[in-house]
Amino acid sequence: MDKLIDMQMKKWILLVLLIVPSALFGQKTMTDFLGENCDVVWFGLDFSKARMIGEEGFNDPVAIKEDYFRKWNHLMISEGDKYDWGKALLISDLKYDYGVVDVVNDEVKVKSLVINKSYGISEDDIAAAARAYKIDDYKQGIGITVVVESFDRIKEQAFGYITFFDISSRKVLYKHKLIGDAGGFGFRNYWAGAIYNWTKYTKGRVMKDIKKEFK
Repeated sequence: MDKLIDMQMKKWILLVLLIVPSALFGQKTMTDFLGENCDVVWFGLDFSKARMIGEEGFNDPVAIKEDYFRKWNHLMISEGDKYDWGKALLISDLKYDYGVVDVVNDEVKVKSLVINKSYGISEDDIAAAARAYKIDDYKQGIGITVVVESFDRIKEQAFGYITFFDISSRKVLYKHKLIGDAGGFGFRNYWAGAIYNWTKYTKGRVMKDIKKEFK
C-alpha cells in the first residue's frame, strides 16, 4: 500500500513539474508588454473581418483585396519613419512579421467586402481573428494586430481595434478601438492617412489607457 501511495505521489509531483513551467513561462500579460519582458511582435493590419463602406469610394474590391491590403499593411516597411508602430507603442525593440496577416487577408471574400450600410465587429470577432493566426516564428510573447473594422468613405474615417494577444495561446489580452481621419492624394494615400492617424491615436490615447490600467 505504501509503495502504491509513493508511486502516486511521484506521478503528481511529475505532473506539477510539467504544468508549472508552462504556467510561469507560457502565457504573457500586459505587464510583460509594458516592461518589455518578452518578445513583442507587430503582425500588421488584419482585414479578415473588415468592410469597405460606400460603393462609390470602393469601386474595385478585387484590387482592394489583391493589391491595396498589402500596400496599406506594408507602409510600415516602405515608409517606416512615418508609420512607426514601435514609437507609437513605446517599444524599443518591436519585431515585425507580416506573413501571418497576409495569409488571412488573402482569404477575404471579395463579394461581401464592399457594403452601403453601417457595420461593426464584436469581441467574439476579434477573438476569432486572433485564434486564426498561424504563427511559426514565435512560440511565446505578445502579438499585436489591428483588426480592421471598416474603411468608411461616407464618414471619411477608418475604424479598427488594436489587439494585444498572448502568442502561445492566441488569447486576447487587451483591445482598444482606433479611429482615424482619412486624407491624402490618391486612393492608397487617402486611407494611408487614416492609418497614420491610428499610430498617433495609439501613442496619444491607447498607451495612456494601458499604463493607467496595468501599471
